[in-house]
Amino acid sequence: ELRVISRTSAMHYKGTTKPLPEIARELGVAHILEGSVRRSAGHLRISAQLIDARADEHLWAENYETELRDVFRVQEQIARQVARALEVELGERGNASLVRQGTRDPQAYRYYQRARYLWNTRTKEGHRRAIEYYERAIERDSSYADAYAGLADTYRTAWQLNVSELPEAEVFTRSKWAAERALALDDKSADAHVAFAASLQTQKNWPGMERELLRAIELNPSHATARTWYGLLLAGMGRSREALEQSRRAYELDPFAVVPSGNYGWQCYLARDSDCAIDQYHRTLEIAPGYGRTHARLGFAYAQKGMLDEAVRALRTAIEYHPERPDFVADLAYVQALRGETAAARETLDRAKRDPFEPFNIGRAYVALREPDSAFAWLERSTWQWPHRAVLSDPALEPLRADPRFAQLTARVEREMGIR
Repeated sequence: ELRVISRTSAMHYKGTTKPLPEIARELGVAHILEGSVRRSAGHLRISAQLIDARADEHLWAENYETELRDVFRVQEQIARQVARALEVELGERGNASLVRQGTRDPQAYRYYQRARYLWNTRTKEGHRRAIEYYERAIERDSSYADAYAGLADTYRTAWQLNVSELPEAEVFTRSKWAAERALALDDKSADAHVAFAASLQTQKNWPGMERELLRAIELNPSHATARTWYGLLLAGMGRSREALEQSRRAYELDPFAVVPSGNYGWQCYLARDSDCAIDQYHRTLEIAPGYGRTHARLGFAYAQKGMLDEAVRALRTAIEYHPERPDFVADLAYVQALRGETAAARETLDRAKRDPFEPFNIGRAYVALREPDSAFAWLERSTWQWPHRAVLSDPALEPLRADPRFAQLTARVEREMGIR
C-alpha cells in the first residue's frame, strides 16, 4: 500500500543540502527515510531516521552496530521499524517481501547493485560493465535470481539500443536463458517476472508478456521498470489510456531515471498530448542531455505540435549523438517531408536505407511524403515484437487509417503477437 520511490531517484539526493520538505515535494512523498552507512573492514555502523516531511518532524530514529555478514538482517529490522512507525499493517505479502533475500552473500549483493546502476546509464560502456558485474555476482552466488534477471535485461537492452556487439540470435538466446534461470530460482522475484516477460516479447507472445508483467506488479507495486514496460506493451496493443496511466505511475516512482521519464513523454505523444510530451522530454534531457532517443522523440512531439523547425533541430541532435542509428535518420526524413522538403527527405531516406535499416521508421517517413503504397510496403517488412513500434497507436500513421490495408496490417500485428 506504500508508494516507494525507486533507488535510482532516491540516490539522486545523496549528499544534497536541500531541505527535506523540498525533497519530499519534488518526489511527491509524505515521509523520508534518511541515514548513513559507515564501513570499516567487516564492521558496519548504520544510522537511520524516519521523518514526516510535511511537519519536518522525526517519527523514529535508531543506530545499529553490526558485522557485514548480518547486513540483510539489519535491513529487515529497519524496514519493520519503519512500518511500525508509519502504523502500516504489513500483512502476509508485506512480511514475505521483508524476509525475502535475493542472496546471503554481501559481496554478490554489492556486485548486483553496481551492475544495476551501470545498466541504468543506458550507454555502451555501462552495458558492458553491467554484464561483468552481474556475472561476478552469479560467480559468488549461482542461485542469485535477481542477478540472472538483470543479466537478461542487459543483453536485451544492449541490442535494442544498438550497443551490443553480439548477433541478434545470440542476444535473444542468452537473454532467454538468463530470464528462465531467474524465474526457476525464485518465482517470487518481480525482477525475474519482468525479465521473463521480455523473453516472451521476443517470442511474439504479448498476452504472456502482459501476464508476467502483471505478476511482477502484483509482487512489487513500486516496480518502475515493470510499469514502464507494461505501458509500452499496452501502447503496442492500442490501449493508449491504460498505457499512459502505467507510464505516469512509473515516472512518479522513479522520476530521475531516464527510461521511465522518457517513456512517459512517449505515451503523452501517443495520447496526442504534444504539450505534455514536449514538457516531459525536456525534463528527461535535464537528467541525461546526451540520450539520443529522447532528442529523436522530442522531434516527433514538436512535429505533432507543428513546430517543424524545432523538430528538425531535435532530430539532427539525436543523429549527432548516435550517427549509427538509421532509425533516427529515417525520422529526420519524416520531419523534412512534413516541411515540404521532398528532395531533402528522399536523400535522407536513402541514407536510412543503408544496412542495417528499420522498416517501421522508413514507412513512417513515406507517410509524410504522402506515398501510402511505399509506406505500407515498408511497414509490412517491419518486425512487430517490439511494442514501441506502436502501429495501433502512433499519430504519425493517422493518414493511413482510412485505407483498408491499415486494417489488414493491424490484424496481422495482432495475429503475430498472439492477441487474436
